[in-house]
Amino acid sequence: MAFLNNPKLDDEYKKNDCLWGLEPNKRVLRIPELIKTGTVLDIGVGEGRNALFLASKGFDVTGIDISKEAVEKFQRFATKQNLQVKGEAIDVVDFDFKQDYDVIISIAALHLIKKDQVINILEKIKNQTKIGGINLITVFTQKDIGQIEYPDLYFFAEEELRGVYKDWEILDYDNYTKDETHGKPHQHHFCAILARKLN
Repeated sequence: MAFLNNPKLDDEYKKNDCLWGLEPNKRVLRIPELIKTGTVLDIGVGEGRNALFLASKGFDVTGIDISKEAVEKFQRFATKQNLQVKGEAIDVVDFDFKQDYDVIISIAALHLIKKDQVINILEKIKNQTKIGGINLITVFTQKDIGQIEYPDLYFFAEEELRGVYKDWEILDYDNYTKDETHGKPHQHHFCAILARKLN
């Protein structure tokens, strides 16, 4: 497995009704304005806060996560909201992209992939996006203190994603700090990119 599987996080999913909340990422809110309908792949879906929002807007949503507990909660939340979604507990490195997608999102997940595979995964994400489709990626940057604790994982340079998506239309690009309240209060340093595939 290339993806970081954290048993403690599975325990947190079990102990909390909704570990991350169900409010979608603010950039996810823009997606229905950019593309009216289509297929979505959410990599690192967690409990589904972003995937459920897109499903509620009529998108055909698939969510994957290495945590079986998270995927089961995602599917339960979808059932409660009368939403049809697909969920699979799998490492993204092992995921078989059987189709192209109109939208691929990954919020705070790709930095958990080992260094030797993360760029290949990003290229696969780009290749499996339809022309005119949207990618939304958020990752930890090299300013994040986590790179000390997890030296084998991939922490991005602040402008790195801009280079990865230089052949796409970049709709939004931002480096920012976010306070986290789960566990011991702490901060994470993120980079976010929202981009459209041109050709």
